Amino acid sequence: MLMTDLKTLQLDVEVGVEPDFDFLGEEYRAFFNLKRGTVFQAPLWQASIHARLVPGLAARPYTVTIRTRADRRLLALIPFVVQKPAGISILQPADFGVCDYNAVVGDREVLETLAADPSVIGRLDALLGTAGVMMFRKARDDGFSPARLFRKTSATPCDNAAYHIETGPDFEVWQRQRVNRKFTKELGRLGRQVARDFGAYGQRVLTDEQGIRDAFAFLRAVRKGRFEGDLLDDELYAAFYLDFAIAGAKSGDAITYVSTLDGKPVAVLLGVAYADECHAVLIGADTQRLGKYSLGMQLLYRIVKMRFDKGLHRFDLGLGNTGYKSMFRVEETTLHNYTVARSLAGAALSMVYHHAKPLKNFLRRLSPRLR
Repeated sequence: MLMTDLKTLQLDVEVGVEPDFDFLGEEYRAFFNLKRGTVFQAPLWQASIHARLVPGLAARPYTVTIRTRADRRLLALIPFVVQKPAGISILQPADFGVCDYNAVVGDREVLETLAADPSVIGRLDALLGTAGVMMFRKARDDGFSPARLFRKTSATPCDNAAYHIETGPDFEVWQRQRVNRKFTKELGRLGRQVARDFGAYGQRVLTDEQGIRDAFAFLRAVRKGRFEGDLLDDELYAAFYLDFAIAGAKSGDAITYVSTLDGKPVAVLLGVAYADECHAVLIGADTQRLGKYSLGMQLLYRIVKMRFDKGLHRFDLGLGNTGYKSMFRVEETTLHNYTVARSLAGAALSMVYHHAKPLKNFLRRLSPRLR
């Protein structure tokens, strides 16, 4: 869209709610790209959330769209849902704890133009009245701020930042400058030792349905009891991830990486992918039997190398600076949470969420996927 076109948008757009928006339809597939959103707003991921988690968690789809009035061309989209935990109606992105980033989907220059239009802001504000509070969490600080589109927004930084690996065009240079040398030598030694002690050992991408099913059965088994509130302990979420992994295997929207010993999985990672980006969302390894071999770390390192060999230089490790990420000297991106209160109960919830961590933890028990 040309800048001259942008200047004509001010009084020529429609702002509305499309609860039946088709995330797998031709329109959204043509519209979405990684300059307009993150992998967590990509068509298959959002379609999977709306097909499995929205009905399973008693949510109501509330997809907000902004279109040109003349030809109804899509300019921006917010994949909202409405939930009512503990009697408080909450409007929030379709996340349910499975997305590391939420975003308003649209070209930056278009969003900037819309944000400068009081008429658009007023119409968006009217749509927020469907709930007592709007909560827009985990918005990346290097992207367009959703607060620009809403009135009277409260904001606080996220507890965790996001971390990614950027190898650049020369793997050896990246490895020498960005990876702990002792760490890479140790991973090489452990890989050789695993093969010597146990047999054929390697890493690959799974594309066949049965292989993916076997990998997920392994993943659930090795993670069980290890993480408090692990989503894979919930049958609804386990089915969501498995369905997505199978559906996305052929298109590349889902990548299931596996390390095998004599053909059986010993470490598995599920990545949500789009175009040239991949984001780690689930990982597990047989630490009980093979813990001293750092199989999870070996898999991560091999994934970075496998992607580099295909000309893909970025790998996102997700939220939280857990110890293993420091071994890769990852790059950090901060995030913010935003709320807009529309009722007394919503104002109380907003205040708790931003300012009272003990009460915030209690709130999470009422709505476990409110990260």
